[in-house]
Amino acid sequence: MQILPASWQAAARAKRLDLHSRIPKEWLLSDFDLEKAERQRNLTGTFIDSFLDDDEKNIIDQGSVSLAEKIKRREYTAVAVTQAFCKTAAIAQQIVSLTLCPAIATNGRRDPADSAKNNCLHEIMFDFAMQTATDLDQHLADSGTVKGPLHGLPVSLKDQFHVKGYDTTMGYVGWIGTYEGSKDPAKVHHIESQIVKELLSLGAVLFCKTSLPQTLLIGETINNIIGTTLNPVNQLLSCGGSSGGFGTDIGQSPVQWTRAPEYYELTLAKGGSVRIPAAFCGMYSIKPTHNRLSYRDVANTNPGQDTYASSVGIMGTTVDAIRLVLTSMLSTSPWLRDPNVVKIPWDSKTETLTLARADAKGFAKDAPLKIGIYWTDGVVTPHPPVKRGLCIVHDVLEVLKHKVVDWDPPSQSTAKRVHVAFLKADGAHDVHQQLDLSGEPLIPPLRGSFQLRDPISLLEYQDLTLQGKAYNEAYCDYWNSTSHADAYTESINLMDYSAAVIPVTRADKSVDVFDHAYQPLNEVDRKNWEACKSTLLLYSYRSVLIKTPEDDPDTYDGAPVGLQIVARKWEEEKVWAIAKILDTALKNRGEEISI
Repeated sequence: MQILPASWQAAARAKRLDLHSRIPKEWLLSDFDLEKAERQRNLTGTFIDSFLDDDEKNIIDQGSVSLAEKIKRREYTAVAVTQAFCKTAAIAQQIVSLTLCPAIATNGRRDPADSAKNNCLHEIMFDFAMQTATDLDQHLADSGTVKGPLHGLPVSLKDQFHVKGYDTTMGYVGWIGTYEGSKDPAKVHHIESQIVKELLSLGAVLFCKTSLPQTLLIGETINNIIGTTLNPVNQLLSCGGSSGGFGTDIGQSPVQWTRAPEYYELTLAKGGSVRIPAAFCGMYSIKPTHNRLSYRDVANTNPGQDTYASSVGIMGTTVDAIRLVLTSMLSTSPWLRDPNVVKIPWDSKTETLTLARADAKGFAKDAPLKIGIYWTDGVVTPHPPVKRGLCIVHDVLEVLKHKVVDWDPPSQSTAKRVHVAFLKADGAHDVHQQLDLSGEPLIPPLRGSFQLRDPISLLEYQDLTLQGKAYNEAYCDYWNSTSHADAYTESINLMDYSAAVIPVTRADKSVDVFDHAYQPLNEVDRKNWEACKSTLLLYSYRSVLIKTPEDDPDTYDGAPVGLQIVARKWEEEKVWAIAKILDTALKNRGEEISI
């Protein structure tokens, strides 16, 4: 029987209260601090720092490689590191807000369940984290060795990974207190994702699970449990999605938001999930090809559709953090426990050979890189800050004597049409099955696209498969025709290519001016350029027009600009190495961007 519509709101409210109750009292902020956060546009840097003591800031500022070494040498304890991360996450959870939706007061004080805050975390696991850290410190004291390469390092998880003892809601109210909607007591809070087991075996400390959008199928982070998660660098903007909670948490939470420390999250990529939030929030990410890492016992939308499946990806605040986690995960031989994982250990030879094509400052050596730049897909023209970011990369590569070519592959409109058709192939039956568990509605941005309808026929499905196959082959042929190209700042979900994101610069109101003479290419492009002139924030059931550049030219000022680097399938080592080279070159140029 379907739950009465009103009860989904009560269930969501109870979940928010439960989350709030898991924040230690000594970390709760005063109404004064909460009101100050509401007026703050950028919650990163000095603002989040103001809630931490010097020891906590010193820990948070450590890079992941450095932090792991200091824990190994017992300069830091896992407990001290974990506590610093948990406290920062707790603060982030309280101060992320939608300023236009002020918290509702109860008896003169804010009601945390009805606040626009508390919305970058879906699960708070501080007690579990502190116990894990205590056990790790004891292990090091008893054995004299660390448990693994991630010993004592805090890691957050997107709320699709199952951790024993905790909910996995994936943004659905009907999943609260269940196992993916099932109330089977043998499963509820007893299933653990394989990748969670692997992380724990490597010595990682799991301390929270971050927010994501209902259905996962949107580049925002909105659901009926926690509302909308905003960009920590600029609360007038979106944090992206579907892994947007990490973009916000990292920005001001445990080790990321403060001053660009190395912190990372295991997440899942379906249509841009690790790339969009990384680009929006000034971070790094890598999307491996599907089945490079284990997907066993991980929740997903429409899990039976695996023709174009999602991947387990990694987000972090430095490029080195990405490598540390990915190489550590592959060192566990995940293919031995998940038959779907392809047996490809980390290829150090490819990594070394790629890095050897540039010197320590990024200058080309005997075999320069050849990079194709995708200036526009001919459908949507990049906004001025993004175009400038592409120009920066182009100019830096030329100065460094690498080869740069224009990239003009087969039309992406075909890839988008086929990929989206697969996402909707079941007629949204899986999505509505989850919504019916509680009676909750679709979030507003999805109401037009995911109304319940008949699934497509088997013949249509097969025809789409052939169209996708043909597009893959055409794209491969084009790539080969460019003669040994190495990586491209372009991303196509249909191809399941390896992809990385690096931050390049920030929007600058004095340089990135709107071109009023620009003529949009089509209706989609017109809407894209209208967004360049205004900021639209979606919150629960309403849209609020915030500002236009005419009213406030600072709307986008300072927002991160990130670009994607794409290599062929199974080339994570190469795409990471090129990201490392470009990141180093940009920093030497003075374009370093960190939060």
